Amino acid sequence: MKKLIFSLAAIAIGTLAYAQKPAAGDKTIETTLDLNFGNPGITYGSPELRFRYFSSESMAFRLRLNLGSSSSTVKENNDSTEIKTSSGFELGLSPGVEFHLPGTTKLSPYFGAQLPISFGTGGSVETTEKDPALGNTTVTSGSVFGIGLNLVIGADYYITDGVYVGAETGLGLFNMTSIGEGSTKITIGGTTIEQKTGTSSTFDLFGVNPTAGIRLGMRF
Repeated sequence: MKKLIFSLAAIAIGTLAYAQKPAAGDKTIETTLDLNFGNPGITYGSPELRFRYFSSESMAFRLRLNLGSSSSTVKENNDSTEIKTSSGFELGLSPGVEFHLPGTTKLSPYFGAQLPISFGTGGSVETTEKDPALGNTTVTSGSVFGIGLNLVIGADYYITDGVYVGAETGLGLFNMTSIGEGSTKITIGGTTIEQKTGTSSTFDLFGVNPTAGIRLGMRF
């Protein structure tokens, strides 16, 4: 039994000792774990995936993919008011490139750039009153399109051969967001009044864009 335990320990130590970084032709896939120690505790930060293809030991092409959608229903005032909230659907794509420094056999520091592109359908907030005389209201936001350019710096640490943890932060050079036309509908006594909201756009220069939490990935 002791020999078996020692053998397993030796294999584990050997695996850790000879963990290797990617070479040309290797690919990785990873996700991010948020470090939220409050309520509700440590949470899964996503849904986000990142794919990389290493054209050489020192250069990798990357693509981050984000998907998001949420909804909730809240009843207030002894169930006389019901509020339904929907975030709509969000899709984010961030193609980019990384340049990896020599580091060590396990540690792979890198710097690079990415081009985040985001699309989103309009979210909505629907307020329904049990008493029709109070009226019902639906506020719908417009669709969203965003594009930017970020510089990134980070590091991967290979804990075993093919499995790594990492961290990353970055500097946003610019970010542009455009919001389409939305609307507000109010219905009282069977009569609906609708008012359109105007479009808007923002353009920001420079800002820190951290990737929160610990990245956990696998090479294949």
